[in-house]
Amino acid sequence: MAIIASAVFYANAQNDTVCAGASGVSYWLNGNTGSTYAWTVGGGTQASGGSTDSITIDFLTTTGIDTLTVIETDSNGCVGDPVKLAIVRMPLPTATIAGTTALCYEDSTSVTITLTGTSPWDLTYNDGSGNTTVNLTSSPFVINTSTLTASRTYTLVQVVDRLTCSTTLSGAGTTAVVTVYPQVVTPSIQHN
Repeated sequence: MAIIASAVFYANAQNDTVCAGASGVSYWLNGNTGSTYAWTVGGGTQASGGSTDSITIDFLTTTGIDTLTVIETDSNGCVGDPVKLAIVRMPLPTATIAGTTALCYEDSTSVTITLTGTSPWDLTYNDGSGNTTVNLTSSPFVINTSTLTASRTYTLVQVVDRLTCSTTLSGAGTTAVVTVYPQVVTPSIQHN
């Protein structure tokens, strides 16, 4: 009897990987008619399924390693050996931005974004003209601005890693402001 894991995350016969805080994650087996199943999981709560051959789990938001165990009782009341699956709760990806600065009219600068989690990442940021999503294979990611004639704010929106773990970004470290000083306009030379 083998436990089959949902395709939402990477799985094999011995262990599974799931995002910390994932909810409604499905696990099932090819059940036998008339059997009931007792499921136990560390690091999460069985959200549905009861004693059937399929369940869903809501996982804790912390990282860790859990064991999912199922024990079958057949229609004769005979109990099978426990079947176990190790589940690794992976950390959610993060991204922080640095580059708050001030510069002269028509100068350029760079803004650096540092990512954590399992690469590659899909990073979405906003530079004031709309959201941009980039696929990144390494960290940090550097945005080189064009020559700027007006101040610009870069705001991180979301990061999704290879395991489809995602984080909506907000708060400290998610915004960089590039202030552009007004253009210097030198008056014409006067004479008499």
